Amino acid sequence: MAAARAAAAARWSGLGRRINAELPGPVLRRPPWCLPARDTRELRARLDAGSLSARGFDRVLRLAWTVADLDGRDRPDADDVREAIGLRTGEAL
Repeated sequence: MAAARAAAAARWSGLGRRINAELPGPVLRRPPWCLPARDTRELRARLDAGSLSARGFDRVLRLAWTVADLDGRDRPDADDVREAIGLRTGEAL
């Protein structure tokens, strides 16, 4: 867990943030931090269907970054986003 926190702190230090939870949603939806559409397809579908709010969308993105950090990767992928959706909604995906 310490390595994951250190990775997040290093990544976000230029923005004056230390952890993924501190990031404003708009930062995660703009380059260079926005994830490719292929990785957020399911997340966007839930937003479009109304089963997830815009606030929930951003929370899932933050969780996906945390999942990637815990796994020792520098960016989340589609599997991380799916895992984050499951953590946020309580659904097994």
